[in-house]
Amino acid sequence: MSTETLTSAAEAFISLVDHCTKCPDCRATPALPDKTPECPEAESLYRAWFTLWRKEMKS
Repeated sequence: MSTETLTSAAEAFISLVDHCTKCPDCRATPALPDKTPECPEAESLYRAWFTLWRKEMKS
């Protein structure tokens, strides 16, 4: 176990990945390979991560 703390962007990214791996709406469907998954919660988590990441990159 590491004592290293995660940045806000890293925590937001982990939340996004965790959601997308568990959400049936986020996973690709082999029967419909061209269908783009749509999940409002994933979109919200992505926007939150991207905003935090961009702020951290400017610092």
